[in-house]
Amino acid sequence: MILLNDSFQTSVISLTIIKSEVFKMNKTTKMLAVFLTAGLLLAGCAQKESTKSTSQSSTKATSKATSKSSAKEKTKESSTDESKKEDALAGAQKTVLETSDEAGKSTVTLYYKGDTLLLQEKVDDYDVSKVPGENPLETMKEAVAKSQEKFKDLMGHGFELTSEYKDGIFYIRNTIDYTKIDFNKLKEIVPGFNPLDDKTVSYSVTKDSLIKGGMVEK
Repeated sequence: MILLNDSFQTSVISLTIIKSEVFKMNKTTKMLAVFLTAGLLLAGCAQKESTKSTSQSSTKATSKATSKSSAKEKTKESSTDESKKEDALAGAQKTVLETSDEAGKSTVTLYYKGDTLLLQEKVDDYDVSKVPGENPLETMKEAVAKSQEKFKDLMGHGFELTSEYKDGIFYIRNTIDYTKIDFNKLKEIVPGFNPLDDKTVSYSVTKDSLIKGGMVEK
């Protein structure tokens, strides 16, 4: 089991949906499971306690989203969002962290400016043949579906969660764009999520928390 610091412990139960649904399996696989998808949100839970605000005003400015009703408008909005993402990440620095065991690997990429975390991407890949259980593939698919349902109001609005099975490997991809996501809605879904007062997330706190949780910087 990956150990988190004390300020993170209060949020573990609500944030490890996939862990509780899927990996009633061996100890090694549980180590990776705790970092699956929703577990990434743990990185925001200790923000106020661990660091002072060092916000970027551009991050705050880009956090507002405008919904569109028609299919055409949604398509345009999607294109605009991609442009905004590229703009937001222009000049951003990147850190890659990783953890692995015999069943698979988890890779987290953090994009940041100063101490403001802009976006984080996570890819988990599991060799299904090495994951214990009667039907691990279906179990993992069901677990991802439950997490997608939990975060459905944020999907397409700064939060993405997808999965794919290819050549014996089950991939889970999760992206959280802090320049676009609705922090209020996120906190409703995950009460333990605790960003800074200016609605930003600290890069240094996030990185340190992931490293303390067992990840290694590449």
